Amino acid sequence: MATAYESDLAQPTSSGPVGTAGTAGTSDTAHGTTQAVKERAGAIWDDAKETARTKMNQQKDAAAEGLGEVAGALRDAARRQSGDGAGEPLARLTSSAADGLERLSSTLRNKDVSAMLRDMDNFARNQPVAFFGLALAAGFLAVRFLKAGND
Repeated sequence: MATAYESDLAQPTSSGPVGTAGTAGTSDTAHGTTQAVKERAGAIWDDAKETARTKMNQQKDAAAEGLGEVAGALRDAARRQSGDGAGEPLARLTSSAADGLERLSSTLRNKDVSAMLRDMDNFARNQPVAFFGLALAAGFLAVRFLKAGND
């Protein structure tokens, strides 16, 4: 005759075979939790990217405005120089620099940051030596600018 303990072991349970009670439920819960964490991390990442993109666009717009102001100041200087006969070559050079800055300012205003990054990536892939040279020159100018600001 079977004891009560032996008959309980022989009875199938709703949670599966003996020794695996609750494993399927725990696995489903862990999978659901993992999925929820992944979704939450993805949402946080997307939010961080959007915030960074917004800040970069604001900085881009501020830079475009600053370049436009510098271009305007260069144009004024070129007009003042053009009245002087000896300053005519300098006036043309200054006016040309103002035109270039104005084009750059317009490009910055009209392009999205992600489009500019794609363009820069394409340029770096197609012209790596020129890209490296420009990056080096920009670095030197940035260092000079920062050193001048500290003095």
